[in-house]
Amino acid sequence: MDMTEIKKALEETFGQIRDAQTKSLEEVRTELKTLDDKLSKTDINMIDLGQKLAGLSEKGQRETGAQTVGEYFVKSDAFKAMQGGGNAGRARISLEGEQLKAVAPIFESVDPNQYPVPSDRRTTIIPPGMNDVWIRDLLPGGTTTSNLIEYPREKAAQLNADYQTEGQLKAQSDLSFEMAQAPIVTLAHWLLASRQVLDDVAQLQSYINMRMTYGLRMKEDKELLTGDGATGHIAGLITQAAPFAPTDPALNGVDNIRLAMAQVQAAFYNPTFAVMNPLDWASIQLMKNAQGEYLFGSPLAPVTPRLWNINIDATYAMAQGQFLVGDARQAMVWDRQAINIEVSREDVDNFRRNMVTILVEERLGLSVFAQAAFATGSLVATVAPGGTKSSKSSASA
Repeated sequence: MDMTEIKKALEETFGQIRDAQTKSLEEVRTELKTLDDKLSKTDINMIDLGQKLAGLSEKGQRETGAQTVGEYFVKSDAFKAMQGGGNAGRARISLEGEQLKAVAPIFESVDPNQYPVPSDRRTTIIPPGMNDVWIRDLLPGGTTTSNLIEYPREKAAQLNADYQTEGQLKAQSDLSFEMAQAPIVTLAHWLLASRQVLDDVAQLQSYINMRMTYGLRMKEDKELLTGDGATGHIAGLITQAAPFAPTDPALNGVDNIRLAMAQVQAAFYNPTFAVMNPLDWASIQLMKNAQGEYLFGSPLAPVTPRLWNINIDATYAMAQGQFLVGDARQAMVWDRQAINIEVSREDVDNFRRNMVTILVEERLGLSVFAQAAFATGSLVATVAPGGTKSSKSSASA
């Protein structure tokens, strides 16, 4: 083969290669353009799919709805195979991962396309306001193993000590006593609670116990002060105290408390406390002189609740407009059973209902050794129409 033939053969070969390269580049460009178009359409479809998955149309409204578990089941291949008469005698599906999020709730009226947001639940229970002044704390306490306290109490006294003239009889005095009784009574209350709730929320049982105990102390406080002494009831301090009747309408509550103290002192007892309603104590604190200055401390420097050198205990167990003064050493609270909390499932049908009964109770009594050591009455007297004197529920003049 001469050089001419070789050159021609080479040109033909390189030409074919060049054509093939050119063709390949064009094909590649074409395929890339086709792929680019497909990708663009895919982007559009993905955006639309994302909107649909989010449940949003172009107007921002929800179009798609989540399927319930039942809808997933009847659309499953397993159910269709069983429905079509296949060999499968049962159908079963499993929901996992994202499928679970898309399943509509089967309770309440929650929008199935919105994932429920858990509430910000706090476990701390904030208790309501509670009393912090107790009549029991004013009196000494004792214990007993009986259901009745009996004690001798002086009923009357004639002390006639005098000079004795030679040959004459000495002066005679006389003391008489009576047997007083202080029955031991039971104060109690109960409530039902779910056993599961108490097991799951330990703090709840502690709170219930605290509130139930507080409720018992509120009843105890009222009975120690105002108990009527009926059968099975406590005879309270007011029930056993000597009456005090204010007589001068010009005197205010502070004046009459001092006079009631004098009444107790006249019987040779020493008053140690006074009890009144918080509203009456507030009226006394607001008393001012002619220049508008507070008589009992000031809003910026309040004084300790005291009058005439005795403590003032303000409690709503005392009726407004009334008061009590007394010598605490002449009374005693007797405990037969301190406050006790019991939780039981063995009450009626508690076991079958998974309920528990919470019972709080105590047994106690009150003895007053000297009735003259206590005085009770109205804070203020007034002149009623017609000129007669009566009581007035006010601590101010």
